Amino acid sequence: MNSSAPSAPDLHDSLFVHTEPFIQLTPGQCTGVSTTTIVYDTVDILDCGNPHGSEVYFTFAFPAGDYPSPSQLASVGDARCGDAFDSGVPSWLTYVWFSPTEEEWTAGNRFVACFAIDANNRALSAPLATLANEGPVSTFDRGALAPALGVILAATAGIMFVSFLVSYLLFAASLASLFRKTGIPAWKAWVPFVQTWTLLRLGGQSGNWMWLGFVPGGGVVSSVFLYIGMHRIGIAFRKDSGMLVLGIFLPFVWAFILGGRDEQYAPELLARHGFPPPLEGYGSTPSPSAGFGVD
Repeated sequence: MNSSAPSAPDLHDSLFVHTEPFIQLTPGQCTGVSTTTIVYDTVDILDCGNPHGSEVYFTFAFPAGDYPSPSQLASVGDARCGDAFDSGVPSWLTYVWFSPTEEEWTAGNRFVACFAIDANNRALSAPLATLANEGPVSTFDRGALAPALGVILAATAGIMFVSFLVSYLLFAASLASLFRKTGIPAWKAWVPFVQTWTLLRLGGQSGNWMWLGFVPGGGVVSSVFLYIGMHRIGIAFRKDSGMLVLGIFLPFVWAFILGGRDEQYAPELLARHGFPPPLEGYGSTPSPSAGFGVD
């Protein structure tokens, strides 16, 4: 038998009824036939209320005579199945049809069956009459979406990682300049956690506030003390509170400006504003035991 087309619906949950000779198919029977099916002498009839590949909606027989050419078979098959499809099948479906081979024709079989199928090659879930009332099924295809979603998620994760890395490197480079200007080794700006610990101490805050960032909800408290320290660092550079706003939203710009060549660090200004000296760098009280993890 000949047909037109490609791809197969998922029929894992289908309910087999019986096997029917192809030439005895009648409209209204649901089958496992799809665009990828090779039809022989029999067809599996499936329950229409469960997933099935197609439904027979029209049958006819060629008149007796010589075996038609392939173009004649296609022309008659498309015309007859197409007319019947347009008159009684939901328009959002499509159809395939199967015609006899020359050997079958010679044996007297001129039977043609027309099958309604889902346009996206997915399983049908109900009889055609019910589907016509329900309207078209969703074209959402999880199987097709999964690879695309994976690519999107991977691309998004990659972009986020690159953005984070660039932001971190910009801040570390700017902070290194600021640390050098305040008498702190520049390498501390490049090491995670040491960076935050040192910045807190430069602002006169205990580095231990950093550990709150690892406690649920503690990050807010940790940030508050970090911003207090950044404000005091700004004071030591003769900056007003507007500089702190910049530091909160664009910390690498804040550090870049304070670490600039023309900026002067004067930790003695802190005392004039009633603040204690920094715990690290110029102006701090020497402490042989002070270091990362020790205040």
